[in-house]
Amino acid sequence: MKSLSQTFTRGLLFSLPIAITFGALYWFFNWSESLLRVPLEYLLPVGWYLPGMGLVSGLIIIFVLGLLVQAYLLSQLFTLLEGLLERIPLVKTLYGSARDIMRLFSSSGQDELKKVVLVTLHEDIRMIGFVTNETIPFAQGDDIIAVYVPLSYQVGGHLLYLPRSRCEALDMPVQQAMQQVLTAHISQARVRKETLR
Repeated sequence: MKSLSQTFTRGLLFSLPIAITFGALYWFFNWSESLLRVPLEYLLPVGWYLPGMGLVSGLIIIFVLGLLVQAYLLSQLFTLLEGLLERIPLVKTLYGSARDIMRLFSSSGQDELKKVVLVTLHEDIRMIGFVTNETIPFAQGDDIIAVYVPLSYQVGGHLLYLPRSRCEALDMPVQQAMQQVLTAHISQARVRKETLR
């Protein structure tokens, strides 16, 4: 009975990440197709619309928006729009949180995470964190730094203000450390080893 349970668990470990990945892609494709189908059918001559055109149009729109945001005048317009959104009470909170999360997980956001550190919380308890700011206005004489400690398997974390002496610098790229924390340090090698048993 135990071997059946282990075999099922191995199968789940192998198939679940694949199912989640393809499920998310399917949701995105389906959503973009259904969202853009109606305007495309209205704009195109009768019978010209083909399944998949909504998805392709969505990808093109996202790419064009990326190009437009890089242009100076449109980036200024985008800044004005952002300022307007940040004045609306509920929208400000939702938009600001979504924007900060996207920036954090993009390559430009990871550039803002200055270095990877090992934070000592209590005696032998340590966590990986990312230094976000080394100049804290309200603690200038105490050598305090701001460290972001993400949580595993979720979008969130804690901002800690710690003495520099409690943070040990790690020689590790930010992207690798972030992946290690977000996946609770479960490496692919370990999963393969468990699968082969």
